[in-house]
Amino acid sequence: MSQLGVMVCVSSACLIALILPSAAAGPSSDAIAAEPKPLLLVQARPNAPPTPNVEANIVTLRQRLQITPAQEAQFSAVANVMRENARAGASAPRQPPANATAVDDLRAEIQYDEIELAGLKRLLPALEALYSTLSPAQKKTADMVFRQGPGG
Repeated sequence: MSQLGVMVCVSSACLIALILPSAAAGPSSDAIAAEPKPLLLVQARPNAPPTPNVEANIVTLRQRLQITPAQEAQFSAVANVMRENARAGASAPRQPPANATAVDDLRAEIQYDEIELAGLKRLLPALEALYSTLSPAQKKTADMVFRQGPGG
């Protein structure tokens, strides 16, 4: 999952089931053999915290990017996609039933990821249009913010 996806699905998300850099590096091979770890990809989503408020993320994004009146139309398009993605993410099943099999878990994960991917695809043209209107300083801020997720 991307961070942007998470926020997009506010997403994102959604959110946010991420394999953190420290988790990606992983413990030593001795620790792995001694203590099996659950798969983060399958386990993270059901235990993820509630998604942040999309409206708060939009306000924060507007402030951080210092959107000008001339950029408002493009920013509104991004905000509307964020809202749409939040609604889509909220309607997605958060976790399979308690008696779900590994196959059921994987199917649920795929379904959720497809919703997130569709949200990212919806966001891209709106973000491209906004990004093209940003000043160099705003672009630098946008690059940093979207690496963290639009809500910052």
